[in-house]
Amino acid sequence: MAIFLENELFRLAFDEARLGIVSLCNKVSGDEHIKKGVTTPLCLLACLHEGEGVRRQFVPHGLRRAQVRPAAGGQALDLAFEDVSDGEHTLPIAILATIELQAGQAEAEWRIEVHNRAAGWQVVEVLYPYLRGLYLGHDWQDDILIYPHHAGEKTVAPIREYTSERYLNFGRAQTHRDGDLFWREINYCGLASMMWLYYYDRENGLYLASHDDDFLLTGLRVETAGPADPWIGFGLRKYHRIEPGQSWASKPAVVALSQHDWHWGARRYRAWFRQHVAPAANPSPLDDEFSLNQCYQFKRDGGTIYNRFAQIPALFEAGRREFQARHIFIASWNRSGFDWDYPEYHPDMELGSPVDLASACREVHSHGGLVTFYINARIFDTESDYFPTLGRRWAIKGQDGSLRVEQYGPRKFSVCCPAHGEWQKWVGDVATWMVEAYGATGIYLDQLGSAEPFPCYDPAHGHNDIGEFNRGYVSLLRSLRAQLQALNPNSFLMIENCGDIYSAWVWGNLTWNGEPYDEFFNLYKYTFPEYVQVNMVNPRPELAGEEKLERFHRHMERAMLLGSVLWLGLDKFADGDETTHDYMARAVAMRAELQPLLREATYLDDDGVCGVSDGIEVSHWTLPGDRHLYIIANHACKRGASIDVAAEGTPRVETGNIDHTAEEVEAIRQGSRLRIAVPAHSLSWVLLCP
Repeated sequence: MAIFLENELFRLAFDEARLGIVSLCNKVSGDEHIKKGVTTPLCLLACLHEGEGVRRQFVPHGLRRAQVRPAAGGQALDLAFEDVSDGEHTLPIAILATIELQAGQAEAEWRIEVHNRAAGWQVVEVLYPYLRGLYLGHDWQDDILIYPHHAGEKTVAPIREYTSERYLNFGRAQTHRDGDLFWREINYCGLASMMWLYYYDRENGLYLASHDDDFLLTGLRVETAGPADPWIGFGLRKYHRIEPGQSWASKPAVVALSQHDWHWGARRYRAWFRQHVAPAANPSPLDDEFSLNQCYQFKRDGGTIYNRFAQIPALFEAGRREFQARHIFIASWNRSGFDWDYPEYHPDMELGSPVDLASACREVHSHGGLVTFYINARIFDTESDYFPTLGRRWAIKGQDGSLRVEQYGPRKFSVCCPAHGEWQKWVGDVATWMVEAYGATGIYLDQLGSAEPFPCYDPAHGHNDIGEFNRGYVSLLRSLRAQLQALNPNSFLMIENCGDIYSAWVWGNLTWNGEPYDEFFNLYKYTFPEYVQVNMVNPRPELAGEEKLERFHRHMERAMLLGSVLWLGLDKFADGDETTHDYMARAVAMRAELQPLLREATYLDDDGVCGVSDGIEVSHWTLPGDRHLYIIANHACKRGASIDVAAEGTPRVETGNIDHTAEEVEAIRQGSRLRIAVPAHSLSWVLLCP
C-alpha cells in the first residue's frame, strides 16, 4: 500500500511493502520522476561490530508506523521502524524518518532520528535521503546533472557518461562499478565544494541538498545502471558515530522540485548557506589583483635545482614584466623540495639560508610586491624522521585503525587529521613563522579544498566525533587568519580548489585546468560570486601544436568570463612559442583593463541574457549605477554574431577587446530586449551605462 504526501505542486509516495519511496512527482509539469521500479530502501545505515572493524550495511526493517499528520504550515509523513537488518543480523536500532511538506511549496524537508539499542554495535554512517529509479521527462538523454566536484561539473546524460571510460578512470572522483551498478560519491568539504546537486531538463528540476549547519563530513552519492537500463539515483551520507544507548537526530536535507535550470538550485543553496556563514572581508590591497606569478621552479623532481632564493627578486621582476603581476607565489622552497619531506617546512639548505630567503622577500616588498608561500596542510611524508613519533599520531585512522596513505611522485604520505589539535598548531605555527620571519604576505594551504576528506576513528585525537574533518579545517583557517592579520593586516590565505565553508576565510581559491572532464567553474562562481577564483591558465605541457593552443585559448576565455585571477608561470612560456606568448600578453592586458570594473561587479553567469549566437559565450555582471557588463568569448572571431539582453531604455555603450582596437559596438532595441553586436575578436567586453 502506498502512502502519499502531497500538495498542489509536489507528490511523494512511500510503499509500505517495499519500505521505500516509489513516487516523486512534479505536479506542475506533470512528470513522475521515478520511472523505474528499482528496489530502494528508505535509508542505509553502516554499522561496526565491536572488535571487528568491518563495515556492514543495514536497511530499515519492522515498520511500526507510517502516517501523514498535520504539521505547522503543511503536513508531514512519519515513518517509524523497530529495527534494521542486513539479511544476516537484525539489530534493535530504531529509526524515525520524517518528511515535511509545506503548503504551497514544492520543497520537502527530510529528517531522520536513529536510536541505537544494539549492544556491541556502532552506527557510523547514515545515507538519507536515498532516491533511485529516476530520470526526467520522456528522454533521459537530455537530462543534465550539476555536481559540486571542486568548482563544479555539468554533465549531459550522466546515465551514459558516468559509465564511460573517462569517468571510470577519473582519479579520486571516479565512477566505481559493483556488478551492474555504477556509482560516484565525493565527500564534502574538499572534493565536494558544496552540499547540493541539481538534476534538470527543459521542464523539470530536482534539487537535493543537505541544509546541515553543523557542516558534518557529507558524501554526495550518484548511482546509475547505465543506458541499458536507464535510471539515476541520489543520496546524502552523514558520517556520525552513534554508540549503543545513544541517539542522533539529523539536520534537514531538502528535496525540491522546480521547472527551472541549475541557477534556481544555486540561489536556493546560497539563500540557506548565507544564513549561517558570512564571508570575512579581504584586505583592500587585494581588490586590484588580476594576475599571479607562480614559481614552482626551485627544488623539485627528486632534487633538481632550477632557481635559488637569491633569484627571487629577478623572478618577481620577470613576472611583473610578463604578466603585470605584483604577486609572486613560491613553492618547492622547503627542505628537499616539492612533494618531499612534508611537513618539514624549513628553507632547503641548497637553495640558500633563511636569511637569504627573508632578504629576497624584503626586496620584493620594497618594490611593491606580494609574496605567498606554499605549504601542504594535509599530508605527512612516511619517510620523514618524524613520521614514527608525530606523523603516525596525527594521521587519520580508519575504522580498523589503518592509515590513509597516498602517493605523490615517488613518495608516500599519510593523511593528517585536521581536527587534531597538534596538527592544527603545527600548520598554524609554520604559517605564522613564514609571515613573521620571512616576510610572507600570503600563505597557500595546498590540498585543503581539493583532496578527499575522510572520517577519523582515532579516539585519542580529541575530536568529538568521526565526521569533524570540516570543522577542523574551519577552526584552523579562522584562527590562522586572525594570527596572520595580527602581524600584518594585509595578510591573507589561499587554498587549492574550493569549499564553501573554507572560502569564507580565504582570499583565493586555486581552481584547476587539469584532467578533461565536465568542468563547470560557473557553478561555484554563480553560487558564491564574492569568492575569488584563481584559475590555472598555463598551456598544457602534455599537449602540442594546435591542440595545445586551442586548449590554452579555451582556458583563458573561461577565466576571463569568470573574472578570475590569472595563474601564470614563467617557465610555461619559455619554449619560444611566440604565438602563445603574444596571446597571453594580450589577454593579460585585457584582464588588467577589466579589473576596475570587476572589483565592484557581481557575477550573474548568463542571467539576463536572452539569446546568444552559436559559438559565442557570454557572462553578465551587474555594477552600481544600473550598469551592466558583458564579457564575451568569440572563439572563432565570427562576424555578424550577436547577444540579446534584457535592458531598458537606450544605454550608452562602452567596449574593449583583446586586440585593443578602437571600435564602436552597435546595440539595437528589439522590443524589451537589446541586441548587441558581438565584436569579431576572440575576447571582448561591452558595458551598458544609463
